[in-house]
Amino acid sequence: MANTARVSRLRIVLGLGLVVFALATGLMQRSPWILPFLAAGFTAAFQFGQLRTWRHARETGKLGLYWLQLPADFGVQLLLCSAVYLIGFGLSALFQGDVNVAAFAPGDAIWPLAAGALGALLGLYIDRIEGKPSSYFPLWASELGLDQDEPQEEGRIIVSGEPVRVETFFADVLVEAGYPGRETRTGTPVCLGDDDITRLEARLGRALPDLLIALYHQRDGGLVNGLCTLRPGVTAPDHIDDVLLPFGIDSQLNASAALETAWDALSAPQNIDWEIGVDVRGPDDRARIVLAQWNLELLFLDYTRPGPPRVGYGDFGRFDVDGKPEPILWWKDFDAFFAALRHYEPA
Repeated sequence: MANTARVSRLRIVLGLGLVVFALATGLMQRSPWILPFLAAGFTAAFQFGQLRTWRHARETGKLGLYWLQLPADFGVQLLLCSAVYLIGFGLSALFQGDVNVAAFAPGDAIWPLAAGALGALLGLYIDRIEGKPSSYFPLWASELGLDQDEPQEEGRIIVSGEPVRVETFFADVLVEAGYPGRETRTGTPVCLGDDDITRLEARLGRALPDLLIALYHQRDGGLVNGLCTLRPGVTAPDHIDDVLLPFGIDSQLNASAALETAWDALSAPQNIDWEIGVDVRGPDDRARIVLAQWNLELLFLDYTRPGPPRVGYGDFGRFDVDGKPEPILWWKDFDAFFAALRHYEPA
C-alpha cells in the first residue's frame, strides 16, 4: 500500500530528473528560448502531482483559488529552470572555453514539453498513492487566511429540512445514457416491475431492500433530485463543504443493468479516471453491490453481515499519510440511509 517513504523517494526522483534535464540544456548551450517550454513542462509535472486536491476544489467551489495560483507556479518554475540552465551553461563555457549558443529549433519546444508530460504522468501516479491531501487549499491561500476568513460565495447551498420521499427522490428530467447536461423533459421513464426485480435479485444473488425496490418501481435509476447527506458533526449546513454527495457528481442512481459488485466496479478501468498503482479491492467487495459511483467513490449495499445490508459510502482510492484507506461512512440499513438524505440547491 501507499506509504510516505515510497512517495518521498518518487518525488525526489521526479525532482532530480527534471533538474538534470534543465541542467543538460544549459550544458549543451541550447537557445535560451527553451526556458519558457521548460517552465511549462515543470509546471505540468508539479500540478499533476496534486490533481486530487484540484478535483476536491472543483467539487467544493474553491477552484478559483487554484486558477489564481497557476501564473505564480509558472513564474517560480521559470526562475528555477533559468537558474539551473545558467549553471549548466556556465559550466559548459568554463570547461569548453567557448560559448556557442545554438539557434532555437523545434526540438527545443518539443523535448521540454515531452519531459514535462512524463513528469506529469509520474506526478499523477505519486498523487494517487500519496492519499488524502493534508489541505484542500493552496499554501499561499492558507497563509493569507483566504481559506477561513473570507466568505466564499461559490458553493453556498440551501439544504431542505423536509424529508426525502420516494416520490421526490428522482429529478423531473431524464438523462441520456448517464451523461449530465443532456437533460430532456420528453419521454417516459423506464421503471421495473415485480418480475424485473425478481430477475435482478437472481442475477445479483442478493435480496434488495424494500425501499430500494420502491425506488426502482418509480424509475430504473437515473438523475436524483439534488440529494446529499450531512457530514458528521455538521448541524447547520450552508456550504457544499458541509455535505456529502453519495450519488456522485453525476447525481445518479445506477440503472438495474449497471448494478454490479464493488469488486467488479473497482476492476473496470473505464470506471476510474487514472491508475492509482495499488489494488484497492478486498474480499468483502465481492459481497457489496454498488448503487452509485464517481471514479473510486462508491455508494454500496454491504452484504457481509447477516440481516439487512448496511449502506456504505467512501473513496476507495484515498489514503492517509500512513497508507491506511479512508474510513467508510456507514448507515445501518437502506432505510437509515434514506432517512439521512436531504434535498439541496444552490443558494
